[in-house]
Amino acid sequence: MDSSQVKAFFDEVSVEWDEMRSSFYNEAVIDALALHTEADPFMTVLDVGTGTGFVAAGLAPGVAQVVGVDNSLEMLAVAETNLAELGVGNATLAGGATDALPFADGNVDAAVANMVLHHAPEPVAMLAEMARVTRPGGWVAITDEIEHTYEWMRIEQADIWLGFSEADVAGFFADARLVEFGYASLGMQ
Repeated sequence: MDSSQVKAFFDEVSVEWDEMRSSFYNEAVIDALALHTEADPFMTVLDVGTGTGFVAAGLAPGVAQVVGVDNSLEMLAVAETNLAELGVGNATLAGGATDALPFADGNVDAAVANMVLHHAPEPVAMLAEMARVTRPGGWVAITDEIEHTYEWMRIEQADIWLGFSEADVAGFFADARLVEFGYASLGMQ
């Protein structure tokens, strides 16, 4: 599995993704990301791998601006519709890859990624890019799967990685030169 196959998967399922993802995770991820980035009304937050805009829409009411980026234009089209239907006026969308974000250094106050890291061919490269575009003293936060053995997810969900252990994620954060690391389980199965 590589990034082009992951993109092709999400292009194909873009219209159904909100229904599909609801069986894996819910609004608890938005609450966790808002808490762990210390979201406030003055922040600009980058939502990496925004997909259909689920997290962007959830964070938007509590921040000044949300920018969603995704490499699937089909997912971004669904996100644009979803954000408009929800009346979200402080979100913008952009195409881009997780390992080459189309933003200047230190451009955002926080960068978040929900259930994206296990689709990244190089998790450290993704986190390093998130760190690059986040201002000094800002926050990088992810939610993702814990390590598992469900091989079928490589085919059915385009997973490159079968989740991560806490030690894996701590190592990725350290290798991406992120200075603090915290870990919390959302308790979702």
